[in-house]
Amino acid sequence: MVVLGEYERGSTFKSVETYKSGSTYVDPSGNIAFITMYDPDGNVIIDNSGQRASTGVYYYYVSTQTDSPLGLYRIRWRAYWNFGSPWNYAPKDDTEAVSIVSVE
Repeated sequence: MVVLGEYERGSTFKSVETYKSGSTYVDPSGNIAFITMYDPDGNVIIDNSGQRASTGVYYYYVSTQTDSPLGLYRIRWRAYWNFGSPWNYAPKDDTEAVSIVSVE
């Protein structure tokens, strides 16, 4: 798990996921990458698909509320992508974390 950074509650930030085969960016199967975000208590607060920025690059803007719980949020990206194996598409499941803080 990688901590992306701290964001003030009530703000919006961008989560980005990339897919590569060697050094070449590739799109996942169906050009779809799914994002799920969990609050500090483990509740799902986002369950959607990301937006395609370019080949192999997907993003999602996350908006927090002014009363969002403080703490560590987990973001999970998942898709099937071709990484150049003889079996073609394989699942990719990445997790990252962000900390929602109060700056008062």
